[in-house]
Amino acid sequence: MTTPVRDRPARTSAAPGSEPRRPPRTFRPEIQALRALAVALVVLYHFWPGRLPGGYVGVDVFFVISGFLITGHLLREAESTGGVRLARFWARRARRLLPAAYLVLAATLVATVLVAPQSLWQQWFRETLGATVYVENWVLAGDAVDYLAADGDPSPVQHYWSLSTEEQFYLVWPLLVVLGTVVAARRGTTTRRTTALLLGGATVASFAYSLWLTSANPAPAYFATTTRAWQFGAGALLALWLARPGRRPGANGGRAALGWAGLATLAACALAYSDATPFPGTAALVPVLGTVAVIAAGAPSGRLAPTPLYAWAPVQRTGEISYALYLWHWPAIVLAPFVLGHEAGLLERVVLLAGVVVLAAATKRWVEDPARFTERWGLHRTRRALGVTAAATVALSLVAGGGLAVAQHRVQQQEAIAARIVADPPPCFGAQEMDPDKPCDNPALDDVVVPAPVAVADDIAGPRDCFVDVDETALADCSFGPVDDPDVPHVVLVGDSHARALLPAFRELAAEGRLSVTTQLKNSCAWTAGPVDADGERARTCEEWRDRLEPWLEQQAGSADAVVTTGYLDFLTGSPDRQAADLAAAWRPVADRGVPVVALSDNPQHDQEPSQCLDRGLAADPDRCDLPERQAFPDPQVYEEAADDVPGASFVDLTSLYCRGGTCPAVIGGVNVYRDTHHLTATYAKTMTPYLERELRDAGLPV
Repeated sequence: MTTPVRDRPARTSAAPGSEPRRPPRTFRPEIQALRALAVALVVLYHFWPGRLPGGYVGVDVFFVISGFLITGHLLREAESTGGVRLARFWARRARRLLPAAYLVLAATLVATVLVAPQSLWQQWFRETLGATVYVENWVLAGDAVDYLAADGDPSPVQHYWSLSTEEQFYLVWPLLVVLGTVVAARRGTTTRRTTALLLGGATVASFAYSLWLTSANPAPAYFATTTRAWQFGAGALLALWLARPGRRPGANGGRAALGWAGLATLAACALAYSDATPFPGTAALVPVLGTVAVIAAGAPSGRLAPTPLYAWAPVQRTGEISYALYLWHWPAIVLAPFVLGHEAGLLERVVLLAGVVVLAAATKRWVEDPARFTERWGLHRTRRALGVTAAATVALSLVAGGGLAVAQHRVQQQEAIAARIVADPPPCFGAQEMDPDKPCDNPALDDVVVPAPVAVADDIAGPRDCFVDVDETALADCSFGPVDDPDVPHVVLVGDSHARALLPAFRELAAEGRLSVTTQLKNSCAWTAGPVDADGERARTCEEWRDRLEPWLEQQAGSADAVVTTGYLDFLTGSPDRQAADLAAAWRPVADRGVPVVALSDNPQHDQEPSQCLDRGLAADPDRCDLPERQAFPDPQVYEEAADDVPGASFVDLTSLYCRGGTCPAVIGGVNVYRDTHHLTATYAKTMTPYLERELRDAGLPV
């Protein structure tokens, strides 16, 4: 995101190697107003997402503005000088953007160490390193994080994905303009025409790719530079169009109508879009065209024109601090609950927003402008500016990388400790403490938490190849134990990530020769005939996967002694009766072939991650991280109702392994039960092995 260049007196000369002052430009109030609108949309969306569900389109507005301004600047330089001084361009961008960006990153690093639970350090330091070198968008795309509806806690630098996309644009786009000047010189055509063809081709290609990837894999599509480049390109093509020779501004009335239409379009997108809107595919075209309309209309005169609104002092001041406001607002939102000890309420959010505005204004006054216009320390010289930029990048990268290394070392230490304890578990370890037939209490486990909160995120049931991800549809069956031994019961485990979470217990039984197990597991895809409550891509791939699952289960009918299933209740759709009917419809064909279906109860779900609570308050009172049973199971146990409706199906209630006396502890027998808000740790699932075996035996399986 950029802010307008304030008019300053032009210099007639400059020292060798320095950046000469450009002549004053005509100030465009509509650009500043668009910045104000864009940052307001994003900030309000993040502070009160339910009030402005599509406010994230403000980022798209910034992208179009950047494409328009930067392309116009590059084109003017190319036409006046026959080329583009790339080093000077990049030095100017660094002086404009990096001081404030690096200040916020440095402050966030300090705040992370001071207030954030150590369980978050590894993720946050990793993303801060990505933000420092401006590849945060690719970090998130690689993780396939759903930015609009992500589980867990986002990092305080996640918003740097858009800044990373923009910096990558600043690196590549000038090269296309330079290529245009070279090709134009060789072919004897104009720089403007050749550049328009190159930029237009890149824009069309990016738009086509955006449409495809948004449909095929929406999570990484949101962050990828390649799916966003066309939005910069739209602004670039507008700059070329408005700068064409002989162009005359249209009538004020028509331009006023166009400007208002553009603003209304952006407002409509902010109100109508939501986290369920596929983005940035065709939906992104609407706010892009709205932004293009406002810029194309300019600042027309007339009583009904939007120009007085553009020129209104609060709008202009907001536009001036838009970059700093964008930088500061998200860390404040993410870090506030750790400082307050609870989610910020309405009044606290209002106070927080006011503080962010003050901080942004101070950053503009004492960081952005001095770094941008100062001639002290030779920063106006291209080489010096690039050198300082490189030094600052290296220094901040070393700090973030060092923090990441420390966090990873702590995780490895805790994993080693956990491995030793699990290899030779003490009495009453894990689920053994919950055994109703043999009450168990070991005071030596009162201060034990395995895995530690810092390492809990990696305590995942594996192997990864046995789990179909959200963007995949092919079956991935894995088998454990003596599958070919007819004397050993063979079980098929089917379901989503909650079924996967129990895999360690099944693998233990398989390793002991008590049974063999074959799995069919897919993220966000319970074994039901009804749709799942997920975004369009997850729902589509789930349906395709289940279409493949049904004939596969038919093939297993001759060898399977039972099909065991469970799933995340929150992903089922419809009323409880509808959910139970959909589950029963999926199970009945298997049961009709004489294969028993065993449905396991779902595990508790939390509003906040228990490990973060433990990380903050274990020494004081670990019981404060426990959850009332009635709150842990907000949804009806429709798996039980479905099992009652299917002859040959049975229901196994595992609640007694999670809860006792109306409370569901976060730590049971020294074991950290949850790795996030609703997934069991692999360690706890493994301690459930003998009790799962008992329950399966009671359900009729010969284990």
